[in-house]
Amino acid sequence: MPWTSDDLKVGVPAEGLFIEEQPVKVAKEADAALSFTLGETVTYDEVENKRIRRTIDRHIIPWMFLTFMVQYFDKTLLSYSSVMGIIEDTKLTSSEYAWCGSIFYFGYLAFVYPHNRLMQRFPLARYLSVIIVVWGVVLCLHADCTNFASLMVVRFILGALEGAVTAGFVLVTARWYQRDEQATRTAFWYIGNAAAQIGGAALAYGVAAGFLGNPSITFPGWKALFILSGGLTCIFGGFMFCSFAESPLTAKWLNDHDRHIAIERLRVNQQGIGSKVFKWPQFREAFTDPRTWLCCIFCVLWLIPSGGLTVFFALLIQGWGFDSKTTLLISMPSGVTQIVTNLFFSYLAGKLRNRMLTASLAIMLSILSIAIMTGLSSHGPTAHRIGQLVAYYIILGNSPSPLILILSIVSTNVAGYTKKTTVNALILIAYCVGFLIGPQTFRDPPYYMKAKYTILGVYSASLLCILGLWWINWRANQRRDLDAAELPPQPNGQEFLDLTDKENKYFRYAI
Repeated sequence: MPWTSDDLKVGVPAEGLFIEEQPVKVAKEADAALSFTLGETVTYDEVENKRIRRTIDRHIIPWMFLTFMVQYFDKTLLSYSSVMGIIEDTKLTSSEYAWCGSIFYFGYLAFVYPHNRLMQRFPLARYLSVIIVVWGVVLCLHADCTNFASLMVVRFILGALEGAVTAGFVLVTARWYQRDEQATRTAFWYIGNAAAQIGGAALAYGVAAGFLGNPSITFPGWKALFILSGGLTCIFGGFMFCSFAESPLTAKWLNDHDRHIAIERLRVNQQGIGSKVFKWPQFREAFTDPRTWLCCIFCVLWLIPSGGLTVFFALLIQGWGFDSKTTLLISMPSGVTQIVTNLFFSYLAGKLRNRMLTASLAIMLSILSIAIMTGLSSHGPTAHRIGQLVAYYIILGNSPSPLILILSIVSTNVAGYTKKTTVNALILIAYCVGFLIGPQTFRDPPYYMKAKYTILGVYSASLLCILGLWWINWRANQRRDLDAAELPPQPNGQEFLDLTDKENKYFRYAI
């Protein structure tokens, strides 16, 4: 749909704000995309739309995918190292090892909101790249740890740094993709976790085979694993700093015509690509919106099992009677199930045009799987271990599927950049609270029966949160549809102003 600078004369029916009456205020606070496209007529057809989308996919998705792969592997190195000697070398008790898993998320929690504010203040792509380089250095420092206290320090710092990635990528996805594309694209970068499970387990197995199988090597294998991974992370962050585009406004691989189309594509989102002005009304609105708290409660509940499994999955598998190297090998298939389930449910959400229904189906699959695992283990903790292992693959592989859909819902349904970054921060705080609690539920080694019952309970409660969120959004859309008859025709260019979903009466919530 074309629009020009003449559209600035049209009033925006959002709490009395009119561009013609308040030119200074709006010029200061409007999204950068509005300024870039003033005086331009932008038209494009579906062929050009697909061409631009493919171009964006080629240049944006690989970096996001690789970053998530690096992040997940670096985060789970503690679990791989648990069967390579770190517990014995640092003289950790079972409780201390659990706290080494939880402290990561204390750091994550402490820096979630500062990261979101800094990502609003500084260039997002450069900020994330620098963070990656620094956490690579911190990862190398793990190899110098000799006791519980030193591990707690580096794990806290690592969590503080890695906390920037998920929040940053929710913002990146919103500034590049249309709302109907966001669930699938979120899945594309989130399955970097799956690649990390496959490739990470293979790397850990290779290091373990080389070090544990060679008595002439006295340097601990787990230390080599941390140094190798940290060095590769630093190199990756350096390349990303030079190559990852900030937004359609600055992407060097878009010419001027394509840049205008890339921005015009975002009209359907009823949002801009980011304002650097902090707005207190939007900040307060984020805290008074019930959707924020339903998403937060869901994240806490849903991620408690993930928090425990991230730290204890190697020990859980080893508890079924496998040796250290076999444990590393047979942890790999969970990455395959994650790729399949994450892409399938994201695809299904697009076909059904209902992300919350699809998220509910994914949750029910996980409930069925943990019920099977718990039922099989009732015959004996190591009974039917192949069946338990298959159920474990589905649980761990499918665990990101509902979260991907909820993150894409946040990206789509929260408008206003200050509100979006604030909700992002709250969601990520809930995210790390769930991960923080998770390791503390695995307190009955080596079979962790109580942890399995906890997983079954929190998965069931998570389903209720999703159903409540769907009902609130459905009711809100019904009310807005009834009120739509009283609204004037939608003014062109309005969506590029930094308005929230409540201010913009033309906005509809994705369900």
